[in-house]
Amino acid sequence: MKFVASSRLRLFGALLLAVTLVVAAALTATSRAGSVNTGVGVQITPHVLTAGQTGLITIKFLNSGPSTVTHVSATVTQAFLDANGNVTGTAPLPLPAGAFTGFTLPPGCSVTGDTSTVLTCDIGQVPPGPVRRVISFTAPAAVTPFFVHVSATFDEGKNTGLVDTVTGDDPFPFSIASSADTTKKGQCTALGSTLTATDTDQQTQLTYQALPSTLLPCTPVSAGVAPGGPNNVAHFGKVSFVDFLDGAGLATVKIFFLSPPKGVTKKNLALYELPKFPIDLTATDGGAAVPPCVTVNGSLQIPSGSDFVSCVVSVDTLSGGGLVATLLARGGNDSGWGGAG
Repeated sequence: MKFVASSRLRLFGALLLAVTLVVAAALTATSRAGSVNTGVGVQITPHVLTAGQTGLITIKFLNSGPSTVTHVSATVTQAFLDANGNVTGTAPLPLPAGAFTGFTLPPGCSVTGDTSTVLTCDIGQVPPGPVRRVISFTAPAAVTPFFVHVSATFDEGKNTGLVDTVTGDDPFPFSIASSADTTKKGQCTALGSTLTATDTDQQTQLTYQALPSTLLPCTPVSAGVAPGGPNNVAHFGKVSFVDFLDGAGLATVKIFFLSPPKGVTKKNLALYELPKFPIDLTATDGGAAVPPCVTVNGSLQIPSGSDFVSCVVSVDTLSGGGLVATLLARGGNDSGWGGAG
């Protein structure tokens, strides 16, 4: 999720600044073999991870029924995408085998390769419903950004001989940040925490609660400040981004503007969402500003029925100059079927 901020000067209506909040959600592909509907998804989280920190690769196979499928086997690789997001080819993950050392693989899962790897999970028989496999790894010192891809084969059982393959991709790229990089950070923690990333004049701070341990072994999050902005809103040229999953309530995001442009005040600062940053730079609702939070049963919430995944709590002036915007934000989905699925 990413935020873009701008100042709306009352006299001219000029947009001078842009910040963004982006939610990451994986797409899934579905197929039909005979009379059985199936789908598979994969997600690597967080999408920005600091070297040396723990990341997660989650496979989710969904059997929509009506019958049980058997011999389900899922293989995870990297995908090469064209400009439209279509897969043009696959190859082993650019993660060394050592990245998976120290973690217990789920039953039936294995890692093959040395400097690059392929993950395989023999899931077996799946009755109607979803099954998940979560694989932990440690981010190496450096890797070229990449996309993850999953291919799952299965048959319908009952000696039908109907074998099919379904595929899925995480549409958001995965990248590793140096441990010395203050502008973008990623981690996976057992408890809730606060993660802060900053550059010389803008700072992003994410405060989050832990996901249930029955869902994931740790809570993956990232935060950062990056150049860019929406393609349908005038902006200042930087985005503040956070990346986290739904399932632990609303998170608090603070964006600090340490040196705002002249004329930008707490009264005219506006924030915009880029819900699919960095793969799509279109701001939510045609470039409408993030709405203020509303009070429901004594608690601040995102307005019901809103297209936004965040709301503004306040904009305040910093004691040493500058501004800080405080927002509540809802996380993205887990592999296309919901964070608590």
